[in-house]
Amino acid sequence: MSEHLKEAARRLEHALGLSPERAARAVAEVLDSLDIEVDAYIAQRHAELQREGVPSIESYARIASELPRLRFKASALSTRQIRRRIYG
Repeated sequence: MSEHLKEAARRLEHALGLSPERAARAVAEVLDSLDIEVDAYIAQRHAELQREGVPSIESYARIASELPRLRFKASALSTRQIRRRIYG
């Protein structure tokens, strides 16, 4: 872990009262979430919504509304485009 990441973990320890192990895991989780690509996010989020029992047509609309708020630049996708990215 780089010095910058170690410092981030130390700040989480102090700010949130986390153990060193939990702070390091939190940093790793954030980095992992920042590494995901648009198509992977769509597939992962669709699977989460399916497990919650959300109908597919509703999940496509939810995903479409979430994409503009995420850290990666994603062009506006229609529900049809999202469905095609999931199922090909």
